[in-house]
Amino acid sequence: MAHQLEQALSAGRLPVEYSDWGSRLLQRLHQPVRVAVTGGSGAGKSALIDMLLGKVVIGRKAGGHMVEVCYGRSEQVVFETASGECLQQPGLLADGDVPQGTVLVRQYLPDPQLRWHSYTELPLAGPVNRQRDLLQKASAAVDVILWCSQEFTTAEQALWAAVPDSSKDHSFLVLTMADRQIMRGVLADRIAALEPVAAVEFLGAYPVAAIQGLQARVSGGAQDASLWRSSGGKQLFDDILHQVELGRTSDLDQAEMLVRKFGGGTERPAPSPRQTTAPGQTAEQKIGGGNGFSEALELLQDRAEQMLTDAEAGGGPRADAVLSACLEIIGELSRELDKAPDSPAAQMAREAVQDGSELLMLCQLEQGEDAAIDAVTLLVQLKKELAGDMGPS
Repeated sequence: MAHQLEQALSAGRLPVEYSDWGSRLLQRLHQPVRVAVTGGSGAGKSALIDMLLGKVVIGRKAGGHMVEVCYGRSEQVVFETASGECLQQPGLLADGDVPQGTVLVRQYLPDPQLRWHSYTELPLAGPVNRQRDLLQKASAAVDVILWCSQEFTTAEQALWAAVPDSSKDHSFLVLTMADRQIMRGVLADRIAALEPVAAVEFLGAYPVAAIQGLQARVSGGAQDASLWRSSGGKQLFDDILHQVELGRTSDLDQAEMLVRKFGGGTERPAPSPRQTTAPGQTAEQKIGGGNGFSEALELLQDRAEQMLTDAEAGGGPRADAVLSACLEIIGELSRELDKAPDSPAAQMAREAVQDGSELLMLCQLEQGEDAAIDAVTLLVQLKKELAGDMGPS
């Protein structure tokens, strides 16, 4: 998909008003999803990243520096200094010393998971205005944020309040050193007090004992699998990977939509309508007759293409117009599905459309370009779900 989008951009097939969008998508497709781990000094950021990596990579050597952990063919650390030098040393940051004047540390690891997402330790220190500016810049540059804290104080909450809602939708509150808080008997009350805030400001609150989680991952075995779960690390790790997958899928869906509309002859050939059905069963028989489903798929395709055409004629996409069109489309889609004969597949499709309608309502409340992109992506995903009930389309 990245290759097809690059070809369309290079050939100038995308209208001017879509080229910036296409260029941003291409850049995102060529780089891993960026996960930032931030919070105040002593919040347990390095230990959390080591736990997520499954080995001691940073240890206690971060020293208040920004540390990027990304994929490389061998273990190597690069130190960028204030004078612009780049000093290299083999191995891991945890095993060496940080040179004087370092402003940024980049750790390379031959870890396959880092092909798809990277980690950045982002320390927050100094005047509040500086912390706020740093957090704002990070929000625009990364895809997922993990806020590490033992308490998430009112000062931290005020700092976090300035983060855009679009970033909060992909962020986690990590209550670090959970084992110590359990021993002090404060964790349960702290979670209960923060739950209303976390429900609004984050995807959720995750109490994590990072040292125990790291021990479990390093040791392995059935007993340590239980420790991995009880440390809180497994749930956080799985949910981070889910966000990474969602982000990558969203980028691919948007790129596919642009390529199909403007790519010129790059559409995939139509497969057999009998794929993904039971032996001897047609797609129409699987869903109880094609009435309703076929029309729904055609509606989604036609209206999506019409929306792009209207936006092109109007000098470029406008967020409010896109959101309104998406809501109108999903309303028509619901009416078309009502015509489909009752069956388990039809019921699942109606429920998916109902869920999509509720999400679109939330997008309309948020407004803005990001909300419009999310709305279009949602329709693309709905089309794939419906096509899955009939066989690939």
